[in-house]
Amino acid sequence: MAVITLSRQMGSGGDIVAVRAAELLGYDLVDKALITEVAREANVPESEVARFDERTESAVKRFLRSLVTPSKSVPVPPAMLWGLEFPYEVSAALINSENVTSEEVHFLDQKSYLQFLQATVQRLWERDRVVISGRGAMMILKDRPRALSVRTVASVEFRVGHVMGRFELSREKAIERIQKGTKRRAAYIRANYGVDWEAPTLYHLVLNTEWLGFERAAQVIADAARQMDRKDSET
Repeated sequence: MAVITLSRQMGSGGDIVAVRAAELLGYDLVDKALITEVAREANVPESEVARFDERTESAVKRFLRSLVTPSKSVPVPPAMLWGLEFPYEVSAALINSENVTSEEVHFLDQKSYLQFLQATVQRLWERDRVVISGRGAMMILKDRPRALSVRTVASVEFRVGHVMGRFELSREKAIERIQKGTKRRAAYIRANYGVDWEAPTLYHLVLNTEWLGFERAAQVIADAARQMDRKDSET
């Protein structure tokens, strides 16, 4: 069995590929939305936890919740961090707000969030059979056995068109979204891991979704994961 980390150029459809690869393999998918949801809920008072009905939750969400509640073995930054993008762009108005405590301001740094992500991704690797989309997971699990690192890429024109269609943006706004997102993600990886996230040697597979298409790219990932399984079983 394997753990797949998927990094993507913005607009290359890597999030779509991640969903499909997880479906093909029968793996769980962990992305920003799921981690954010669990982390936010972890900051809810214990008296409110009962309102979360486990019968409607996926197994992987229950697993993530077990890491942070009720013992909180994985420290979670305050809820106010969730929703901020990398690197954190916290305005002076927010920091000086009467609604923000000194304790919360103390946690307004990348280090606390990075520690949370690293601990969470490590636990997911131990659990196995999961696709982790983004979150710098390819660096957190670098050189770990059973970890398949994938990146999706495509031409600028393809990515602009994809973002325009998916988010109903003008060409100008789509280009702006891609440029800002790319700059932010690259800065986060470089600041925390000292590498260029575009470097192909960081990944086992670099897939051009413009050429392959989303479905075929997902199939390539699934095939590679199965090959990894077979290789491990033979050793």
